Amino acid sequence: MREELVALAKLAEMDDSARDIDAELKQIPQRLEELRNNVQTLENMLAQERQQLAEAEQLKIQQSGELKERNEGLQRARKKAAQASSIREADAAEREVDANRRAIREREEELGRIGDAIAAKTASLAEREKDFEEAKGVLQSREESFKTRVAELEEQRGKLLDGRDVLAAKVSRPVIKRYERLKTGIANAVIIISDGTCTACRMALPPQLTIELHRANELHQCPHCRRIIIHRTVVED
Repeated sequence: MREELVALAKLAEMDDSARDIDAELKQIPQRLEELRNNVQTLENMLAQERQQLAEAEQLKIQQSGELKERNEGLQRARKKAAQASSIREADAAEREVDANRRAIREREEELGRIGDAIAAKTASLAEREKDFEEAKGVLQSREESFKTRVAELEEQRGKLLDGRDVLAAKVSRPVIKRYERLKTGIANAVIIISDGTCTACRMALPPQLTIELHRANELHQCPHCRRIIIHRTVVED
C-alpha cells in the first residue's frame, strides 16, 4: 500500500500543477460561446430592424399611393362642384371636396410620421450594423487568439502530466475512483501532512489516525474535509 500511496501523491501533485491550465481550457470554449451568442443576438436584432424598416418603407409607398388617389379625387370633386347644375349637386360635390381634403391632411400627417420613423430606424440600423461588424471582428480575433492559446496550454499540460499514466497504473482502481471523485469537487484532493493537523482545513487529526498514517497500510481521509491525507514520511521514504 505504501508504494500505491506514493504513486497517488505524485499523481495528485501532477494534477494540482495542471489544475489552472485545466480551468483555463474549460473557460475558453465558454467565453467563445458567450461571444458567439452576443454576435448572434446582434444579428437577430439587425434582421428584425431591417424587417421593420422594410415594412415602414412599404407603408410609406402605400400611403403615398393613397395620397395620390385622394388628390385625384379632390380634383374630380372640384370639377363636379364647378359643373354642378343644382344646389343639391353643389352641396354633394362640396362635401366630397371636404372629405378628400381631410383625407389628404391625414395621409400627409401619416407620411410625416412614417418619414420620421424611417429616419430614426435608418440611423438606428446604421449603429446596429456598426456594432455587429465590430462584434464579428472581435469574435474572429478571439477565435484565432484562443486557438493559439489552447495549443500552448495543451503543450504545457502534456509536459506537466508526462508519466501520469504510469503512476495511475500503480494505484488500484477503487483508490483512483475515490480520488477522481474527490478531485471533481474540491481542490487539492490529496494532502501531504507533516504533523497531526490537516494542512487543508487546519483541523487536528485524531492521534490514532496520525499513527495509522505513519504505518501507511491503508488509504485515509481527513474526517473533517474528506481529503485524502498522506504523511510526509511515507512520501520521503
